[in-house]
Amino acid sequence: MIKLKYKGKKVCINHIDCFIKPFENEFQLRKIYFQETTDKKITFKKIHSSDKEYFLVIDAIDYKKSKRSVFFDTILPVQSILLKKVLEFKEGRYVLGTDFYNYEFIRNKEFAFSGIIVDEKPTYFFNNQELKDLAIKYMEDKRIVPFRI
Repeated sequence: MIKLKYKGKKVCINHIDCFIKPFENEFQLRKIYFQETTDKKITFKKIHSSDKEYFLVIDAIDYKKSKRSVFFDTILPVQSILLKKVLEFKEGRYVLGTDFYNYEFIRNKEFAFSGIIVDEKPTYFFNNQELKDLAIKYMEDKRIVPFRI
C-alpha cells in the first residue's frame, strides 16, 4: 500500500483484484460472467469505448472494501496507473513490475488490456516513488483520469 496526499486528499495506491478485458458490448460481458454477476462476486466499469468496449472487471469484495474506506478519500488500483503508462507504449505485450506484483498488459492500436498478475521477469519495473510520481502526473492531467475508487 502506497500512501500520498494530493490537494489535501488522502490517496492510496494499492493492488486490487481486477483485470481489463475488451467485449463487444456490456451484454456479452454479462453473458460470459453471468454466474459471477448474479452471485455479486464481481463488479465492472466501462473504461474505454471504440470498436470494442473495454471493461475493468473487479472483485466485488475488494471493491466494496475500498469504496467504504474511512482512511482514504481516493483509492487508485496500481493496475490503472500502469494502464495509463502502457498507453504511451507501442503495440505489444509488456510485463510491468512493481513492489506489489508483476502485471501483464497487451497494447493494441486502440487501447490496452489485461492487467493480470504474471510470474515473469518484468519488461519495465516501477518502484513506489515512480508509482507516486505517475499517479500525481495522471491526477493533474484532466484528460487522463486513472480509474479511481
